Amino acid sequence: MLIGKHPDTKSKGTKRLEAYAIGTAKAAQMLGLSITLVKNLVDQQELLAWKTPGGHRRIDMESIRKYQNKLKKPIYSASETRSLPSISFMVDDALVLKSLKNSTTQWQELIDFNIGQTISEAYLSFSHKIPDILIMKTHMTVDQQIATVVELQNFIEGLPKSLSVIFMTDTQDLQSKIQHTLNPAIQISSDTLNPAWLKAFLMGVMTNPEWH
Repeated sequence: MLIGKHPDTKSKGTKRLEAYAIGTAKAAQMLGLSITLVKNLVDQQELLAWKTPGGHRRIDMESIRKYQNKLKKPIYSASETRSLPSISFMVDDALVLKSLKNSTTQWQELIDFNIGQTISEAYLSFSHKIPDILIMKTHMTVDQQIATVVELQNFIEGLPKSLSVIFMTDTQDLQSKIQHTLNPAIQISSDTLNPAWLKAFLMGVMTNPEWH
């Protein structure tokens, strides 16, 4: 499912194909995902797409329907023996926290979740079990965010196991404001933490060979 050249529009078959293809923004709306995530799905060959002579991306409707069906249920049943990651969340927004808790319910049998509202709660949970992935979303000031990222970097470098961190922020170019070389295990993300993002993220985790 690679992005290819724009099909020859002289053929009737291609005209029919064009009629069943939509743009990236419309595909994102249909799937309930961000445009960035849809582009990533194309790059990962989850969606079939090509570009027009004008450089516009067109995404095949059939591949979108197939992916919609894929999102409706987890690929693996709870009875299967799998080594799936444990994920901790630190979210200081009460509404986002409530939505997050509701969204993770359907995945509880497959992935071990821990959800906290403060940094201290997150660190406290690490005394019992260090997760594989930490996802953070806060409304702290820029200086506080920078301090937190630096603290996290120092923390994970001293851990006996690897820990991947996704630090979600609304601050533009936060990474450029951090006067340190970031550990590759820490990813600064401008994505929005919502049920659609979480679903796409978890589907990506579950199909990753690392967790098979």
